[in-house]
Amino acid sequence: MEELNGATIYWLISIGMLVGYLTDLLMIKRGIGTIGNVVWGAVGSLIIGVICIILGLFGPLVYAALGSIAFLFLINVFSFHSDSVADASASEPY
Repeated sequence: MEELNGATIYWLISIGMLVGYLTDLLMIKRGIGTIGNVVWGAVGSLIIGVICIILGLFGPLVYAALGSIAFLFLINVFSFHSDSVADASASEPY
């Protein structure tokens, strides 16, 4: 059973950052960018990992990785940003 200490928090953040970086590599020039994916991956992993530790679930690091993937999926799908290529072509007169 895991306990919430400095080493566990370190591993939760590290797993989240790794998942965020791999997510950025998979989403080539789409989504929220490298820094956003790494930061939000760490945040999602930390939130899910702490919740799993508090609830006493088995394997909080695995749940943290899966939760970070789900969290990044939601953030990348619902991120609102304009496509600069589409905006530039729409403003050109014909």
